[in-house]
Amino acid sequence: MPTVETATEIEAPPDVVTGVLLDADLAPQWTAGLERLELVDGVPGEAGCVGHAHYRQGSRSYTLVDVLEESVPGEFYRARISGAGIAATVETTLAAVGEDATSISIRWVGRGTNPITRMTLPLMKRRIARAAAEDLASLRRLVEQI
Repeated sequence: MPTVETATEIEAPPDVVTGVLLDADLAPQWTAGLERLELVDGVPGEAGCVGHAHYRQGSRSYTLVDVLEESVPGEFYRARISGAGIAATVETTLAAVGEDATSISIRWVGRGTNPITRMTLPLMKRRIARAAAEDLASLRRLVEQI
């Protein structure tokens, strides 16, 4: 199973970073290919929350189901992502750095759920890592503009 980990530091306190992280309307501004994040059930940031992430890559559209399995508000979130031939767990950890900064890390562990993605997903690890790092950099820029 491919595992990708990336981290960055954002010049804003954890509550500000968390606010942007959990805002479905802002998610497309920092997540490549995401057109819309739709809340289906629950409260954003609370365990049990379900969202549909609508992506477009070139001419291909697909939807991932995002279920928040565990939440320690402002500190840790674990979500289960599924659809489009993948199943993954995404863990997001936030920690205060001094008074006005936040360290944020994301750990993605995924697997293919069909013969094609089982074969190709391990080969895409570098691409997934690069995309995760770019998304975190975009999140940092967005938060620091607020």
